[in-house]
Formats: sequence, C-alpha cells, structure tokens
Amino acid sequence: MLPYLCVEILQEIGSQLPNSDQKNLRAVCKDLGLAIDPLFYTFFVLRGDRLRQENGLYIIERLATRQIGWVHHAKTVHITPGSRPEGTEAKIGGPKWYPSDAALPDLLVSALASMQNIQTVVWTVHPRDPDWVKKSIADSLNTLPFLSDLQLKIDGGSRIALSPMPALTKLSMEAISWQPAHVQMVQDICRVVGRTHNLASLRLSGAGDYSKVWTLLRAMLLRPAPHTRVHLTALTTSFVTADLLAYLSSYSNVLQRITLEPPHSHIHGPGLADTFFDTVLPAHASSLRAVSVPGGAYGRWTFGLHNVEAVLALRKLQTLHLTVHSREGGDTEGVNAVALLLSTAALLPALRVLRISAAERYRGSEDAIRIAIEDYTTPVESGAVVCADAPYSPAAGQDSDRCCYYELAPAVSDEPGERSTILAYRALDPDRARARVLCAEI
Repeated sequence: MLPYLCVEILQEIGSQLPNSDQKNLRAVCKDLGLAIDPLFYTFFVLRGDRLRQENGLYIIERLATRQIGWVHHAKTVHITPGSRPEGTEAKIGGPKWYPSDAALPDLLVSALASMQNIQTVVWTVHPRDPDWVKKSIADSLNTLPFLSDLQLKIDGGSRIALSPMPALTKLSMEAISWQPAHVQMVQDICRVVGRTHNLASLRLSGAGDYSKVWTLLRAMLLRPAPHTRVHLTALTTSFVTADLLAYLSSYSNVLQRITLEPPHSHIHGPGLADTFFDTVLPAHASSLRAVSVPGGAYGRWTFGLHNVEAVLALRKLQTLHLTVHSREGGDTEGVNAVALLLSTAALLPALRVLRISAAERYRGSEDAIRIAIEDYTTPVESGAVVCADAPYSPAAGQDSDRCCYYELAPAVSDEPGERSTILAYRALDPDRARARVLCAEI
C-alpha cells in the first residue's frame, strides 16, 4: 500500500523513522526513494577522520560533481574533526584531517559549495585541523546563498578567517578556552556582523571579551540607512560588560530573548547588575519573552527587593530563570526571596515557566529552595510551572539539567474530602508530557 500513498503522507511517515529505516525504505522502489530522499539527505555529517578513507573521499568527489542526493536536499551540515582516536592517533592528540593529494582543498570547497540549499552549518574547529581545511571550509560558507544559521565551537584558540555572509540571521560562537587567537577571532566576528544586516540572534559564549562586537553593533545603529542597522532579538553571552549593556540600552522594545550564562557574575565590574535591571529590561519590557540570568552569586544579580519592579514590568514574559540566596530562605535584604519571586511570578500574565536556582553552591542549597516552594501558599492562581534545580548527584554530573517541577493545586483542607481555596505547589511528575515539553524549553 505504501507506493500508492501521496508524497506528503509518505514523508510524514518517513519523518517518524530513524535514518537507518529511511535508508531501507528508499530501497523498496523508485517512488518511495523519491519521496524519502528529501528526508534521508537533509542532514550531512563531514568527519575529518573519515576523509582519508576510500568511501569518505568517494562521497566528497560525488558531492563536488553533484552526483549524490545531499546536493539537492541537504539543509544542515555538521563538520567535526572526528570521534575517538585510534592507534597512533591517540599519541598525537586525536583524529586529524589527512589530505590525499594537492587537489583535495579545492575538492572540499566544491563539495561544500555544491549543497546550495544548506541553511544551517554546525562547525567544531579543532586545534589540530590543518590550515588548509579551515580555509577551505571558511571559503565555502559565503557561497551558500541560504545559509542563515552558523554555529561555531572553537577549541584551543584556533583561528578561522570568516567572510561576510549577508543572509545570516543566527550566529553562535563558543570559545572552549582563552587563547591569544581569540582576539583575532573577535575581529573575524566583527567582520561578519558588520556586513550581516539581517542578523537577529547572536550567541557569544566562553572565555573572552567581546566588547568590540557590542561597540560595533552600537555604532551600526547610527547608520543613516535603516536596513543596515542590527537590532538583535535574541542574545546569549557569558561575558557582561558596560559596552554590552550600552548597546542593549541604545534601542528599545525589540529584544525578545536574553540569556546571561555563567560565569558572567564573577568577571564583570561593579554596577552592571543595576544597569541591567534598571535600564536594559525596562527598555525592552514590552517585547521580552524569555529572560535567563543564572549564576548570580555575587553583587545584585540575584532576585530581591532591589529588582522586583523591573521583573514585574515584563508583562509578556513567558520563561524566567533567576537565582536567589537560599541560606535560611532569605536574601541579604531579610526577605524570603523564594516567596517574593513566586508572588511576583503570579502577577506576570503570560509566564509559563519559572526556574529558580540557588546563588550559593553549598550542600543543601537546592533543598532549601525546594522546601520554600513546598511551604508557599497563595490565594492567587498562576498557570506557570516552577522548576527548581535538583540536588547535585555525582552520578548525574555537575552540569546536569535535572529539575524538580511544581504546579499550583488546591491545598488539602482540614475537613476530610474537602479541597481548600488556598493554593500550594505540588510536585509534577517529570515523566508527564507537559514536564518534558517544559524541560526542552528551558
């Protein structure tokens, strides 16, 4: 019956199958192959340690000559140095790219440039990648007319010379470690950002100072032609500086998502937290949908009386992640910070998810927050689900995103069989579909 179904239904069926099953389904007949090809070939992985293998070079050659399905259907490319080192590779630091002849650099450029429908490139740059590999990949990026999302993960201070990509709307760069080459990398980012007028989402993560990027973006807002100005709608960074906050304060009611990743609270100067809550958030109060400021153990990045008004003004906010001082259930102002945050969240009409983290890292800090949540009662209804960080477990690892979920429900009455009009937070089963969806959002 499958060959007699319309293409749309076949592709809906195929989208539910793993890649191995899609491969088998393509082999049934020509019609099924034509229907499943756009799904099977939508994702291409280029692993450097496989280039020296015969089948790897064969695929690259067929891509360069436009004789394989990825040329027509690929939407996403993952470029990685390789997986596990084997044999002598382990002694020299892991898998490497191995050119077979002098023609391979041009062949690699042609292979990547042949996939003209590529929209997303995820590129992990390894310090042992030869310069010709990095140059070949960088040269091919600006030949992709529909490339809108570039995600870079750069290890060991590797330098890549990026060219402007006018169609880019999302740029993500994660520096694994600080190296002198990072300064050059920031210049490359400035070159890309300065010529990318459609940029809407930017993530600059990892060790390093990106002040030059924020200064450039602020200067671009002064350009006479409106289409050459960049107003970011989504921003993620781990290094907060005065230049960043000055840029975000220079335009208003456009920013929709902002995430300040740890360890931002440990490396910036004084007064920036007040600027963020008193100036940046009010400037975008009518547009912000998601705010995440975790890891604020020091200064005024934690939630309390000093920034409650700024949070209350975010009437369209859907997800919020803040830290609180958890010792003795209160903050430095003598107020139960968890109770204050829960009361504030109940007044935000669009809020769907509130995540609360402990500012301090000590044994029992997460337990203190969970106890404060479970002890909280209110007559005010709220549709937001509260997420509290679960206690650290060595088995799960320190970087685990484990959470305990809570939602409001009528408290148990003193009368048997009765439900109180007072609401209290009750634990939500983490295996429920709603909890899984929320976990994916935050």
